[in-house]
Amino acid sequence: MTDLQPIPADKPIYQQIAEDLADRIRAGGFAVGDRLPSERDLADQLGISRMTVRQAFKSLTDAGLIESRIGRGCFVARPKVDQKLQRLTGFSEDMARLGRRAASVILRQAVIPAIGEAREALGVAEGAPLVLLERVRLADAVPMAFEVTWLNAALVPGILDRNDFRTASLYEVMRHDYGLVPWQAEQTVEADLPDAVTAGALDIPRSAPVLVFTRRTADADGHVIEFVRSAYRGDRYKMRARLSPPDTTDS
Repeated sequence: MTDLQPIPADKPIYQQIAEDLADRIRAGGFAVGDRLPSERDLADQLGISRMTVRQAFKSLTDAGLIESRIGRGCFVARPKVDQKLQRLTGFSEDMARLGRRAASVILRQAVIPAIGEAREALGVAEGAPLVLLERVRLADAVPMAFEVTWLNAALVPGILDRNDFRTASLYEVMRHDYGLVPWQAEQTVEADLPDAVTAGALDIPRSAPVLVFTRRTADADGHVIEFVRSAYRGDRYKMRARLSPPDTTDS
């Protein structure tokens, strides 16, 4: 860190440090999981205050490049999962596209009577059987999301008995075994703080923000085949959307 490049005088020194470290991380000078020098060591090395180093680390943390571990220091973070919102895909497909290994920890799977929001979303009668699947979704063994899925049990008979959803892709099973092709979906995304169950599943404090996705998926004929609610770790996940120009006929 002693070979910092000259920068304009009006550029804060913490920003110089953050940019230099960011360049080194992106170039592979620091690998995922590597521990950065401590605030004290870096401050002593550069002859600056620890507060300045702390600001640089905060900037890198906000950018998702490093993560702080209480009592241990700052470490290079895994790149965030970058989901493009133009296509209807499942978690397993997203991870395969990014070259990461998808797996799940099953917290609960059962057939339950339909009530409340899930019943309304799937358009079934009160008390009709629903398949419930609660999973922690992993990417390269790292918890990424806590996902709760409901399916109309009448459309997928025996699905829990015939498949191991620790590794199997639900969308692949639906397509190949039941002829149910996810074709279109209504999805909402909002930021929230996790409840105790979600925080425990994702191994994060309850003060850490999550992105909550609610999706109602239909086939090509418009029949709803899935309702899912997922909470993704805000420090591991980002969304990308391609926006088109406005319709010039709109007033």
